Amino acid sequence: MKALVSSRMSGVMAALLLVSAGVPASAHHSAAPFDMSKEITVRGTVEKWLWANPHSWLYLRVAKPDGTQEVWGFEGGSAGMLARTGWNSADMKPGDKVTVSAHPARSGNRTGLLSQIKLPSGKVLSAGAGAPPALNAPAPK
Repeated sequence: MKALVSSRMSGVMAALLLVSAGVPASAHHSAAPFDMSKEITVRGTVEKWLWANPHSWLYLRVAKPDGTQEVWGFEGGSAGMLARTGWNSADMKPGDKVTVSAHPARSGNRTGLLSQIKLPSGKVLSAGAGAPPALNAPAPK
């Protein structure tokens, strides 16, 4: 009887560990730091484009009206998610002039959550999760 209770307790403990491990991961992927009710447009020069997991990052050098410059950081999805929506690691390189639409940080920092990027070629990349793949492929049925 003791072996049965011990075995059940081990199973319950293992299940609790698995569930608790998923809680921090889901919290990490929250959009809470960003004001999803607002969208900003920022034009600038690509300083750095990090095609990475779990999040890609775009850093832009932006000219202010007084002539000084500042760097903005924009968080994007994972490389895999962006690739499924038509992005490529070679889409941007330092020196490219781009226009970014993003949800700004609630903190007022110069960061945002990527929504859309217009590349120098005129191509527009959308960061919307759940969008069908590029190349005019029909949505799955």
